[in-house]
Amino acid sequence: MTAPLDHPEPQLISLDKLRGLIDQVGAEPCRQFVSRFVSMWDGRVTRLHHAVQERDFDAAMDVVLSIKISSHMAGAERLSALGEAAQGLVVRRDVRGLEDMLAAVRACGTETMAYLNEPDLFLAA
Repeated sequence: MTAPLDHPEPQLISLDKLRGLIDQVGAEPCRQFVSRFVSMWDGRVTRLHHAVQERDFDAAMDVVLSIKISSHMAGAERLSALGEAAQGLVVRRDVRGLEDMLAAVRACGTETMAYLNEPDLFLAA
């Protein structure tokens, strides 16, 4: 999936958004949120895969909204953007588009979770 030239691909992680979350809730609650976000990733992407396979658009919408919103809160901008794009595909009931997007969501999620698991992440934020 390529991004239009006037809309560059979002960065993988926004440290500014993570700092903002730390400012709002504190460092430890932010770490806990990010840790839960990472621990829930495999289940989320599996649920999305199953929902698409079963053509269960209600379940797919639940998962893509969860991905989009929690990714945004965790500063995972690229994954949040993919969640938003997937939301549009769910609204249009575009099974082929969702099937095509699953690999990108899975790959971005893997890269994102690895970044968020970095031991020094919160030193940078």
